[in-house]
Amino acid sequence: MEELYYLQDSRTFVGNDVMWWAKDGKGYTTDLRKAHVFTKEAAVRQHNDRETDIPWPKDYIDARTRPAVDHQHVDQDVALSGTGIKLRKPERPKRTPYPCFHCGRFMREEDQYGPCPHCGGDNMP
Repeated sequence: MEELYYLQDSRTFVGNDVMWWAKDGKGYTTDLRKAHVFTKEAAVRQHNDRETDIPWPKDYIDARTRPAVDHQHVDQDVALSGTGIKLRKPERPKRTPYPCFHCGRFMREEDQYGPCPHCGGDNMP
């Protein structure tokens, strides 16, 4: 059985994804379903012409793939239209009150470890 290869363009990555030669010379892709499959001879020939094109055994790469969704290719409104699902808006987190140990007035979180902005009291326990 003939060994098959993918050809990586090692000059760049997309996030953590490897950039592969696309089918029929149509640029590059991170999607292996769209990647061109080369014979060993063709992959080595291309690597010898341009050292940044790296041949990878297809079986080796196929064993290490994982499903992924690129956020650039999904639209939440389109996906949920007609489903009847209405998304809730996230609730604002409740603020924890930070009272001054001296005057009892509330202060901002970032002021809790310094002097009280109201009375100047030291809030360090």
